[in-house]
Order: sequence, then C-alpha cells, then structure tokens
Amino acid sequence: MRAPQTLPPDVVAQFRYTIIAPLVTRSLAFGEQRAVVAQQAAQIWRWPDGQERAVHARTGLRWVAAYRSGGIEALKPQPMPSHLRRISAAVLERAVALRVEDPHRSARMIIQMLEWAGEIQPGELPHSTLTHHFRRLRAAAYEAAPPADTFRRRQAPYFNAEWQGDTQLTLSIPDPERPDRRKKVYLIAFIDDATRYIVGSRFFFDENRPRLEEVLKWAIVRQGIPEIVHCDNGSIYASEYLARVCAELGIDLRHSTVRRPSGKGKIERFFRRVDQELTHELQALVEQGTLQTLDDLNTYWDAWLEQSYHQQVHRSLGITPQAAWDRSRSEHGPARIRSVAEVQRIFLWQERRKVDKTGVIHLAGNRYEVETILSGKWVECRYDPLAMDQIHITYRGQEFADAVPLVLHHHRHREAPVSDRPPAAPKTGINLASLARVRQEATVAARRERVRYAHPPASPDEEQPS
Repeated sequence: MRAPQTLPPDVVAQFRYTIIAPLVTRSLAFGEQRAVVAQQAAQIWRWPDGQERAVHARTGLRWVAAYRSGGIEALKPQPMPSHLRRISAAVLERAVALRVEDPHRSARMIIQMLEWAGEIQPGELPHSTLTHHFRRLRAAAYEAAPPADTFRRRQAPYFNAEWQGDTQLTLSIPDPERPDRRKKVYLIAFIDDATRYIVGSRFFFDENRPRLEEVLKWAIVRQGIPEIVHCDNGSIYASEYLARVCAELGIDLRHSTVRRPSGKGKIERFFRRVDQELTHELQALVEQGTLQTLDDLNTYWDAWLEQSYHQQVHRSLGITPQAAWDRSRSEHGPARIRSVAEVQRIFLWQERRKVDKTGVIHLAGNRYEVETILSGKWVECRYDPLAMDQIHITYRGQEFADAVPLVLHHHRHREAPVSDRPPAAPKTGINLASLARVRQEATVAARRERVRYAHPPASPDEEQPS
C-alpha cells in the first residue's frame, strides 16, 4: 500500500513500524507469525493524516523484510523511479509511425531499429519509457490469441542435452522458375533447450528429407551431438531415415503428442518471435525488390541471428543466448563429437536391395554391379543422392567393394534438391533485416582487420639498411 504523499517520510516510517512491531521485536514460530500477520491485516488502522485504511498481509510482510534488512530507514516511502525520461517529439513520432506501420513490431524491436538507424544513441530510450508513451497514445501492438491450455515450465540442464526442431512456413519470395510469381519458403530450425541458441537453421523452397539432412547434419558437425532431439510428427521427422541416423549417432529421438506441440515450446516460441519481429520486415524487403533470391533470404537470416537474436538478453535466462551457450560449454564441455567423414557417412541415404543371380542391383532407376559372392543376398546400399555414381555396399555389417555403375540413367536421386536459378539483380532498401546485415558485414570486416599483420613485409624495391 502506498503512503499518502502529504505525510513526511519519518512519520510514515514510524507508523509502519508501529504496525509491524509485534513481528520484529520478538521471535515467532512460523505458525505464530502467520497468526499475528492475519490479526494485523484484519484491523483498520488510523493513519497520521486521519484516514482509516487496512494493511494487506503481503504488505506487512514486505515491511518486515525491509525493516530487517535496512532498519527504520527502509520503512520510509521510496520516491517513484524517474524512468520516464524525456523523449523528443521527432523520435516519438518516428517510433509511433513504426508501430502503426506494422503492429507486430515490439517496443524493444523499435528501439533497436532506431539505434541501428542512428536516430538515437544506444541506451538513450528506455523500454519502459517507450511502452508508457505507446499506452498513452494508444499505439496498440499485435496480440496473439491466449493459449487454451497451461503447462509447467521445464528446461534442459546444459547445452546439447536437448534440441527441439520444427519447420515453419513463413514468407513468399519470387519463384526462381517463374519470377513473376511468388513461392512460399520453409524455415527448418533446431534450438538448444537449455540456452535458446539456434544450433542450425535454413530457409528452403520445400520441406523434405534432403533439406532436413542439410540442417541437422551441419548443426551436429559444428555444435556436437545432442542427447535428445525433440520434434513433431511431420513426415520428415517421423521417417525411418531420421530414426536410423539418430540411432547410429546415439541420439534419443522423441516426438510430440499429436496436436499438442507444447512439448517443444522453445522452438514454437522462437517461431512466434520470428513472425512478430522479422517476417514482416523480410516481406517488406521482397516488396521493395531488395530480397529476391533464397541466398539473399538466408544472408539476412544469418545476420539477424548473430546480430540480434543471439545478442539480446533472453527474459527466462537473464543473459543472451550466445552468452548462455558459451557459459554452458565452458562448464559442461566438451561436446560429444564425431569426425566429419563419419557424420557424412551416417547421413548417407540407405536402402536394402536384393542382388540378382548376375550380381546386379537396381537402385533409383540405375543398374549397378556388385561382387558375385553377394548374389541372391539382401545388401545395404548407402549413397549420396546428389552423386549416384558411388554406392557403398554392406552385408551383415561387413563392407564390400563399392558398386560399379552399369547403366547410369540418373546422376542424382529424384528426391534430391535441384539448385535454384537466381532471378534478376535486386533493388536496394533498408529495414531491420537490412540493418542486421550491415552490422554483420561490419563485424566480419572488423574480425579480418584484427588478424592483419601490424607491419607489412618490406617491398623488394625498398632500400635495405646498411
């Protein structure tokens, strides 16, 4: 309960002490303290200004804690924090325009855009100040529908203990086959449960096994092997291929309950942030003509991850995902790893084929010759879907010579992705994604500058000192 503004702080502190005196002047057991607090809260107290008010039990306990930590001085009413700093009319007008232009932009996101655009200095505009003015001016933000169910929070204890993976259908960009039309793109991403660090992610035009393989394989090569991979029941995640890969790598593959995605809430919450913060910015770049190709999209995406998402303090963690990832690796490392060659071998596609009497197998429309000793037997064929000229043969765990192509109609598997044809050169434009990309390029340039030699080697034409 807030003290009347007209009363001196000393008078308020003395009166508050009178109320809590039975609680701080003698030792009370837990049950006794609870009874005294209830008794004090049931009374109506006449304050020094003559008004009668009750004191809530939680308020009394808060005063007790303050007195025990700081004495009578801690019972004096504290001045209201002066966090509502002045904001210039031009900056406020620009911030409101950004919110009205796209209600999905949060106050924190708008502050970041103004800082990166050079219109305000870093730290000049507090988040609480901007949200206060937004409420005052009724510049409402986008609000998602409340969830139907509630669940308890959980979090993995350390990095690589659990990864959550999923696919999101996001924005539309020009179709490389028909540039006059738009085509939806899919975002496949994996997030570390303990640190909220994005271990692997990429945009694609389609969602299939090769796309999942590309993201997960290189995430494992770069970040190590997780203990658990938690994903949904989509066809690419519930495939025998992924189950076999996880079994060979020693990963516990888990799937969420059908139609209850809350089990992998970290990746779902991350996708919601992408929708709220970035999707509309990227779509604006598409409309401006700045973003035209899938490579452009992934470049903007990588810049946003490194410059914005991984560097912003996560509310649940209290630190940034990058700092949480680095700290967890230093405390619980090293990561469980396999050689790149072994990981690539495990991620090869595998099918069983029966060798005919002539020592030939049929695979993906091609014919291959294997060792004649395998005639009539079922063999395991491992291959790269983009290079069908090399097939590794295994029988009952024993490796045999690679199959020799006899009739090679197809050099790539029909399910393997085809490289995208880039359209015409894009136009220019700027928004949050553009600013993130500029900062990313500046960061890379600074890294290169640090590794340069302090003194370049002397030219052969320079005169050597005698």
